[in-house]
Amino acid sequence: MDQDRVERETLYAEVWATPMLTLAPKYGVSAVFLRRVCVRLGIPFPPRGYWAKKESGQRPKIPPLPKAQGGAPTRWRKGDVLSSTAEPEHTQDIPKAGRARRALIMGSLNSFTSGRVASDGYLKPTKRNLPDLVVTEPTLHRAASILMKIATQFRDLNHRISVACGESGYTRKVIGDEEGRLKRSSFDINPWGPALPTLVFIDEIAIGLTIYEQTVDKEMVYLDGKYVPVHEARKLKPGLWDGIRKNRYMVTTGQAPSKRLCLRAYSPYYLVEWTQTWTEHSASLVKQIEDIVQALVTRSKSLAIELAEATHAAALERARWEAERVIAKARDQRLAILKQREAALKELLNTIDGWSAGRRMEAFFNDIIARSGDMEAEASRALLAKVEDAKALLQSPDSVEALMAWISPPAAPPDQA
Repeated sequence: MDQDRVERETLYAEVWATPMLTLAPKYGVSAVFLRRVCVRLGIPFPPRGYWAKKESGQRPKIPPLPKAQGGAPTRWRKGDVLSSTAEPEHTQDIPKAGRARRALIMGSLNSFTSGRVASDGYLKPTKRNLPDLVVTEPTLHRAASILMKIATQFRDLNHRISVACGESGYTRKVIGDEEGRLKRSSFDINPWGPALPTLVFIDEIAIGLTIYEQTVDKEMVYLDGKYVPVHEARKLKPGLWDGIRKNRYMVTTGQAPSKRLCLRAYSPYYLVEWTQTWTEHSASLVKQIEDIVQALVTRSKSLAIELAEATHAAALERARWEAERVIAKARDQRLAILKQREAALKELLNTIDGWSAGRRMEAFFNDIIARSGDMEAEASRALLAKVEDAKALLQSPDSVEALMAWISPPAAPPDQA
């Protein structure tokens, strides 16, 4: 039997049991190609987010395998040529999706420029659901264009970019001092960042993308309430640099935007930490796009493995924590039972002590009553009256009533080794 040949029914069962990234190597193809095979054979396959929902305990519906169309193939073998009509569903949607993506990215530029500007020149739009671009106005359009070209490259590979992705399970990595490439002004304590990440989905794996403008050290001077590069200050007020007045303006070194862009890719999964950055030191980002896309496609495969391992380790840790929690709960319950039994024993002993004291008092009074018979009648009546008064004052508890009022403790817990 040909091991590379797979029946339609078999492949349907496999794609709903195993993620494409894991299943594809079995047939020696990529996950993207295997998805095309499913389309060619008329096999429904899991949509994006299916495995995440299943991992979280949900039970998403699995569509049934439709009957094979007349004349359509029912099996596939590695090396078979897929016809140009293999993916009509996908090719029909691409132009519309491309236009929508371009409109979303390029149409958001007005939101960037209509907002505020930070003290160091970076844009601070009022909206937060925007592409992940941390730039100044002179580089804004070029940054958006680069993001658009990257999205097009991924689209051609049947992957997609989601700007301001609202799907759960993903977190934007806050941009910081990216190995010295982006040092923001210390006066701007609240730099802008989008509320939702910009993600590229390579099969089931998401990778976060940020385009930011690099900063460089420049000579600055404080002029009219803000720090300005020296060469700009000379143009604005050249007269201030003549004569003794120039000593009033102390030159210092500060961070300023450089108009050079950087692309940061990162893991949006909290279980896996990873970041890689491309800069424009030797070449523009536009010239690096093809290498960047290929690197991210390759990285997605190892990221999928790392994520699976991290998820497995987290599941083991949760199981260990749950086992410890159960043990701790049983220990606390056992201690609570022992305390209840100790309190019940103490109460019972107090009840018995009270009963014993009552018996002694009763013997005491009986002795007096017996001896009163030897006394004169008047003295005997006076003594017996005192006995009655004393009994009324003491009111010795009834043993039966005392025991009925006692609260029985819970059963003793089993001994622990």
